[in-house]
Amino acid sequence: MMYLNPMNLLAQIPPHSFVITPPWFWAIAGVSLCMIEFLLAAQKMKKSYKFIALLIGISCFITAITDWQMAEALGFDWRYVMYEEFNVQVMYWMGVSLALVIWVRPTLIKRKNVVIPDATEAKTLTEILPGETGKVLYEGCFWRARCADRFSKIEPNEKVYVLHRDGNTLIVNSEKMFQA
Repeated sequence: MMYLNPMNLLAQIPPHSFVITPPWFWAIAGVSLCMIEFLLAAQKMKKSYKFIALLIGISCFITAITDWQMAEALGFDWRYVMYEEFNVQVMYWMGVSLALVIWVRPTLIKRKNVVIPDATEAKTLTEILPGETGKVLYEGCFWRARCADRFSKIEPNEKVYVLHRDGNTLIVNSEKMFQA
């Protein structure tokens, strides 16, 4: 009875049975880049650098699959192919990486919603007529504003409270309404 000896198994493998072909190279590079992203994600990373290594790793996988499928479709063996065309693969990988970073990455990054705090103060610059809009000065910027009460009129240079925002229009109420 012959025992399982790892050295005997290794001795039976032909010397050139596992050659790193371009698809294997791209797959190994993809795994490495994805692992780098997951290791860096544990640390506090700037928002502008998030998901870049992951997307470049995914583009390596796409390049590996494309190389493998092209080899299957054209019916050639990697052992007989010269590596002179590797620059074409690198350009393809760079193009896929750029496309993923430009178009996919923005969907992965969570953006903060800009929320106007409740009941902040502003000053009217123009008269706000009932049902119409006027101008207010809010945090140093000029905004279009409308009165929350559609039947009230707000005079210019009057202190108002911003209740909420509707698109680019602030919904305001006069300070007098809160004092009454």
